[in-house]
Amino acid sequence: MDKVYLTWWQVDRAIFSLADVLRDYKPDVIIGIARGGLIPAVRLSHILGEVELKVIDVKFYKGIDERAERPTITIPIHGDIEGKKVIIVDDVSDTGKTLQVVIEEVKKRGAKDIKIACLAMKPWTSVVPDFYVFRTDKWIVFPWEEFPVVARE
Repeated sequence: MDKVYLTWWQVDRAIFSLADVLRDYKPDVIIGIARGGLIPAVRLSHILGEVELKVIDVKFYKGIDERAERPTITIPIHGDIEGKKVIIVDDVSDTGKTLQVVIEEVKKRGAKDIKIACLAMKPWTSVVPDFYVFRTDKWIVFPWEEFPVVARE
C-alpha cells in the first residue's frame, strides 16, 4: 500500500485550519479518540481555549490493513456530556467504523449536538467528517507514529 508521510508542520497547519472552522461551531467538549486523535484533540483544545477535553479509547486496527471485526471501546468517556455541543476528533476517517462506535456512545451519553473533525478522510469511509483537511487513498504515517531509524555506520 502506498504511504504518505506527514511532517509536524503539515499536521500543525491542518489542526489550525480545523480550529479556524471550529471557532464558529463553539464546542463545549472535545473528545479525542485514542490513539491517533489525541494529539490533534489536545492541540485543538489549546488553540480554542477553554474547551473541555475528554478521551475515549477504541481498538480496531491490529496492524496496517489488519482490523478486528468490530471496534470496541476499551476506555469510556469520563464525565458528563449531556446537553453539550461535542466535537469528536480523530486523525483519519478510514472505514468509519471507529467513528460510528464513538458517535453511538456520545449520543447515548446525551450530547446536544455532535460534529466530527478529522485531519484526513479516505474516499471509502462510511462516516464523512463534518470538518476535514484532506482526502487520500494512501496509508497515512503521522509524525507521532514510528519511523524507520537510519543508523550511521
